Amino acid sequence: MMEGFPETLFSPFLRLFFYTVALLLVATTSATAQSYGLRFAGHEEIQDNRTSLDLRPEKPLCLNGNVELSFDVSLAASYKTYFGYIFRIIQDDKQNLDLLYDQKSLNFKMIIGERFSPSVIKLDSAHVFNHWNHFKLQLDLKNRTMSVYVNNKRVITDKIAFNESGCFRIFFGGNEFREFKSKDLPPMDIKDISLSENGKRIHYWPLNEVKGATAQDELSGQPAVIKNPVWIKALHNEWNVADQFTLKGRATVAFDPASETVCVTGSDALYQYSVRNRQGVLQAQKTPPKSFFLGSQAVFNPFTARFYDYYVDQKAVSVYNPVARSWTTETMTPSPVKVTEYWHANQFVSGLDSSLYILGGYGQLTYKNSIFRYHFASRKWETLPTRSDAFTPRYLAALGTTARADTAYLIGGYGSLTGEQMVNPKSNYDLLQYVVKDNKFRKLYELKVPKTDFAFANSLVIDSKSKTFYGLIFPNQQFKSQLQLIRGSLSEPTYERVGHSIPYSFHDIHSYSDLYYCPISQKLIAVTLYRNEPNNTTDVKLYTISFPPNKLEVQAASVKPSSGSVWPWLLAGFAVVAGVLVLLYVRTKRRSTPQTETVPVFDNHPVTALTVAPGSSSRALALEPTPKASVFFFGNFQVLDHAGNDITKAFTPLLKELFLLLALNSIDKQRGLPSEKLNEILWPDKSGRDASNNRSVNMAKLRSILDKVGFCSLSKESGYWKVEFDFNQLYVDYERYVAIINNKAALTKQTIFELGEITKRGSFLLNTEYYWLDDFKADISNKIINTFLQYADKLSISEDPEFLIQITNFIFDYDPVNEDAIILKCKALSLMGKHTLAKNTFEKFVRDYKAIYGEEYEQSFSAIID
Repeated sequence: MMEGFPETLFSPFLRLFFYTVALLLVATTSATAQSYGLRFAGHEEIQDNRTSLDLRPEKPLCLNGNVELSFDVSLAASYKTYFGYIFRIIQDDKQNLDLLYDQKSLNFKMIIGERFSPSVIKLDSAHVFNHWNHFKLQLDLKNRTMSVYVNNKRVITDKIAFNESGCFRIFFGGNEFREFKSKDLPPMDIKDISLSENGKRIHYWPLNEVKGATAQDELSGQPAVIKNPVWIKALHNEWNVADQFTLKGRATVAFDPASETVCVTGSDALYQYSVRNRQGVLQAQKTPPKSFFLGSQAVFNPFTARFYDYYVDQKAVSVYNPVARSWTTETMTPSPVKVTEYWHANQFVSGLDSSLYILGGYGQLTYKNSIFRYHFASRKWETLPTRSDAFTPRYLAALGTTARADTAYLIGGYGSLTGEQMVNPKSNYDLLQYVVKDNKFRKLYELKVPKTDFAFANSLVIDSKSKTFYGLIFPNQQFKSQLQLIRGSLSEPTYERVGHSIPYSFHDIHSYSDLYYCPISQKLIAVTLYRNEPNNTTDVKLYTISFPPNKLEVQAASVKPSSGSVWPWLLAGFAVVAGVLVLLYVRTKRRSTPQTETVPVFDNHPVTALTVAPGSSSRALALEPTPKASVFFFGNFQVLDHAGNDITKAFTPLLKELFLLLALNSIDKQRGLPSEKLNEILWPDKSGRDASNNRSVNMAKLRSILDKVGFCSLSKESGYWKVEFDFNQLYVDYERYVAIINNKAALTKQTIFELGEITKRGSFLLNTEYYWLDDFKADISNKIINTFLQYADKLSISEDPEFLIQITNFIFDYDPVNEDAIILKCKALSLMGKHTLAKNTFEKFVRDYKAIYGEEYEQSFSAIID
């Protein structure tokens, strides 16, 4: 379509084929896998900006006997140069062993000192890119041999020049070590680096960080150092600004999935952005398309490989010729209408009849449920009858189609049953299926009405195979809004929030947002348009996030409430079990030493302390009443006052966010937050004086609520606001969590049990979502899992298999496919003689692993229990 972009002038048939395959590719990508790892910037960056990973920067790793290095690697797609080192291993600062990728031969090669190993590693190109490949290097230092396995298949056996023992430096990507330095490396992703010595794993770097220039070794605690890191988890969490610019006049946007090109048309220019090449081109145009009135929309037609602009009111259609770089008018009916009555209508091009379908919209105080069809070949317009009451008048809905676009799915929107804006307008949360050949809608389900109403960006990304969709939602009752990506089900009334949010200024017909899927680049791209009426310009912003996006802590919403709660029975049973466990534990303690045991109770009540008096029987327990005043951060946010009354509802959304900001930045010796930071987060659109007034009013309200809670108060020291807690009188589960995590050296069975019961209440601030809270949540989740694993690693399975199983259950609450936990649990169950239960547990894990990661779990049951 233009110089420097991928070829976009395929034949219509090839384009349609690619278009169909592109949509089907959504179904081949795991929808729920938590993506992580380290991306290495290669030749696309200047030397100073390329990535290097040094596993042990302080001192080399001294090893002997049998050494095994394993990791997963994938080449990042859509770059020009793929050449350089995957890793370099250097023994005693003299001998090197390297793995590199050679773009010319499309092979991986091993270099032993000054020679190439005669065997090469050739992988299918379709699997090298955007797929993880498991590499395993085995070194027999005594016999000086090397074996290389790729995806569990041995591909190289060779002699090496290493000594029987020595100290090793291990680099991935570039390095700057003496004469071995190199900045040649391919753009690649690495994760799960593991190092074993004589059959025992001694180091493990999952590379699951979100930010920073170090990677934690989960076994030794010693960090690896990275230069110029690009964290994959962040790419799947955060939307990155791909481009932003301003066009004259209003603008329309469309997307070509074959070339992964976004096309934005303004009054005097046309902008095209290639997601694959990460670059945009702006072309001047003398005049906009003749259909370019207020409210026209754009669409890409895969059958003609052209971008179109259309205006329903005048039945006007214009097509863009990329060679002539001009617009041609196909149809137009003279009409005085210059402002559409079909703002924010939904659209799609069907593969069934090669026609454009336009559904719904809004204008002249009226919501629409009309259906228009434009046949590109005959250039004819039709108005189709609406044959179902399910499709009520609406706009701000989202629409997506199956691969052939013979079926469309429409969700949500804002409208009314009569279509009149003055007669009870409201948000819709129904999912409708539209079958093109029947011209008929069918209601599939209705989502539960959320606490805060939301509308949708224009498009859905549909995965028919897994029966899921992706869409962008936003609260349409406020100007300073945010777009939040969700992943929903096509068969059940559930959805979950994925990725972080995008800032979005929503002013009804002045704003527009859309979502597209890029099958080759494996990205989603969001586009926002905002028209500035006074100066007649449109601000355009493009955001990308790697696919599949990682799930937030917020859980899916469901339309079907439980017919009867089982929690009281579960909680009562848990309390009995907890009491028995406590009694058994206390009996084992030495009678000569006073002990205080903390036994959490999982029913929104704080911990009760059991004190054993010096010299007394372990049966003689003095029950110390715990404070009734409590603040719960794990699970749903909850506050109980000094009388034990639930006063959570006293916190309005703003007061809740204010309290959480101050509390989380006060606990664990933090100094609080300055007024300026509070203003920036809570009142970004206010002037300095207005923000200060709002802050003062809400501080007074918060102070009044904290007085009711008791044993906590607001304070301001050295310009920093904070919440002062009396933890002797007020139970705060987050404070207990911090105390346990920060004292890992003194972990006991009881503190581990307490941590487990704190976290079983639910994930941290469940159903609470602010952009500034994401780092807290990610850090807490990682620390909880690491703490349980570190303590479990110290235990002997044979001494207390039951408690080890309890620890693995705590881990699975946060990470249902944790590989270390399943190995421990299966071994513990087998040791107890529960072989069938162990096998069933493993099989369930394998099913969950396949569902989440889209690939088979590599180890067998017999292998993990050996």
